[in-house]
Amino acid sequence: MRMFELLRRPRAELDAPVWLSRATMILVVLVAAVAPLVSAPYVNFDRSMVLVYIVVGLGLNLLTGNTGQISLGHGFFFALGAYLSAVLVENHGVPYLILIPIAFAVGYIVGYLFGLPALRLHGLRLALATLGLALVTPAVIKRFEHVTDGQAGINIFGAEAPEFTGLARDQWVYYLCLVVALVAYLVVRRLATGRIGRSLIAIRDYEAVATTLGVPATRTKTTIFAFSAGLAGVGGVLYSFVVQYVGPEAFGLPLAIAFITMIVVGGLGTVPGVVFGAFFVVYVPQWTADINQSAAGITYGVALILFIFVLPYGVISLVRQGFGPVVARIPGRRRGGPAAAGAARPSTPGGGPEVVEEREVDESAATQLRTL
Repeated sequence: MRMFELLRRPRAELDAPVWLSRATMILVVLVAAVAPLVSAPYVNFDRSMVLVYIVVGLGLNLLTGNTGQISLGHGFFFALGAYLSAVLVENHGVPYLILIPIAFAVGYIVGYLFGLPALRLHGLRLALATLGLALVTPAVIKRFEHVTDGQAGINIFGAEAPEFTGLARDQWVYYLCLVVALVAYLVVRRLATGRIGRSLIAIRDYEAVATTLGVPATRTKTTIFAFSAGLAGVGGVLYSFVVQYVGPEAFGLPLAIAFITMIVVGGLGTVPGVVFGAFFVVYVPQWTADINQSAAGITYGVALILFIFVLPYGVISLVRQGFGPVVARIPGRRRGGPAAAGAARPSTPGGGPEVVEEREVDESAATQLRTL
């Protein structure tokens, strides 16, 4: 029982020195940049899919983990980006590189329009509304057969590597995904740890107080929903480059469950946790399928149950628990910082605040709002 209590305890963000954080980031990027040059195409395929999930997970985690809004419908925006890429590249000859900003803009606009009425709902009602969006996505794709080719799907032959690079296609697509994932990571990290991030945490933990003190809760939630939908659209474009095929069956309810599993396993409300979650949803089902083909289908369900009851703050909490004492001994650590307030009280897997005494919630929300 003592072990379970330790696993279920929230952990503050690692207070590492700036030089150590930057050195670690540079080392990770260098390893990621060299990896495709010494790996087989199928390995690069899997790693590219990890990067695709990271892009989508960053936006979804900002919405669910930081803002507390549960969305099961981001598979729709993912499919929107994928089919936008397939149709424009294959049918209209649009250069594939400009599809990334186009997909973000389209996803943002559609997400904003959907979020305007949907985000007036809360908790389970919002989850059900977005679940409906996930359920109708394959049917909508099949309904517009004259555009999407219906059940047959669309093969994509674009995103070839420029000749001057000397790279194979799988390497070029990997690097394209890596650059987009790095940009998305830095942007979301900045949002989550800055003034906007503190506003999101205040809305998540105590929306009434946040609104009273001047935080535009409805507009903020709608904008974040649109931003996360835009990132999902970008992820869909990258997915079409990696897989080279889009079909309706790839964007059903299992995809929505995979997205939610990713941010729960990694750790809700933590940007680095998305990376761990992305590796989980790509590799763990493959490993379980090697054991038993039917086991791959129940991986996400078992993982969700296990993490919610045993490790509610995700894999990132284990990382913080393991490296926390080591980092604490390093001289030159940062003191406080905007991330500390959000990390000290992470969101629960249900998307809402942890159940604590009312006085503690009031003090936490007031502390966060004073920094706005």
